Amino acid sequence: MKMTSLQFLKACTLSVALMGSVAIVAAISVPDVAFAKSGNDNGGGNGNGGGNGNGNGNGNGNGNGNGGGNGNADKSGGTGKSDKADDKSGGDAAKTKAKSKSKKKDLAGVLGVHPSELGALNAAHANENALKNASPNSRVGRIAAYRDAVLAGEALAEELALKEAELGALTPPSRPSAEVEPELLLAAEETTTAAGNVTALETQLANTDPTDTAAIAAIEAELAEARDTLTAAEEAEALLQDEFDNAVAYETLEAEVADLTQKVEDQPELERSLLQAAANKEVTDEVEAAVKKLLGL
Repeated sequence: MKMTSLQFLKACTLSVALMGSVAIVAAISVPDVAFAKSGNDNGGGNGNGGGNGNGNGNGNGNGNGNGGGNGNADKSGGTGKSDKADDKSGGDAAKTKAKSKSKKKDLAGVLGVHPSELGALNAAHANENALKNASPNSRVGRIAAYRDAVLAGEALAEELALKEAELGALTPPSRPSAEVEPELLLAAEETTTAAGNVTALETQLANTDPTDTAAIAAIEAELAEARDTLTAAEEAEALLQDEFDNAVAYETLEAEVADLTQKVEDQPELERSLLQAAANKEVTDEVEAAVKKLLGL
């Protein structure tokens, strides 16, 4: 039996309507599916459907659909979040510890010794105000005393260098001042005596009768000689005075250099004793050098 175009369109329309109804019913009848917020979700579904229709207005359709879904989520009472927080906390602690070790390693590289070797001398990290205002008997106060001693020692070394340069510019005396001094005293007496003779002759000349030309001439001759003697005595005394003064100046400066030299030589022992008094461990050269770096010395 031939199917007209109109009949064919009606059959197609009926088939589409039936398929749509099945789809709607299937959608309504499917139960709600629970989804896990976190975890492992596995799902699979298979669906098969078949339908036959003919022009006699009879249609049969069969459809099968199977679907299954599994969802598992294990929150462990919030354990997942806690573990994450613990991991973060542990990571932060590890980073802090690593940073601390790195900082100590860097500091050890700068100081030349590990901070643990300094012991109580790590207090040398104190700022200027703390060092300045610390009690003399406190740890920081003792470190401050050490620092002040080191600075004083540096000043002594600078002064010594200046004095040595000054001494080097002087000509060493040919005789010590102790040897020149007796001669200077004798020369001074001779000058005084010569000056007295001149004064006496001048007085005598002034009291001589102006008409007594012979007496005046004699006194004047004697006075001229006395004046020459006085001049020679004064010159001799002046030379001895210069020699004595130069010798004293050289010897004084030499003594200052010697004193400063001794103080500079004693300085390391003094500084070490003060640093040891501030420490709780044996102080080595390396430790002292590290403390000086901490103090900016």
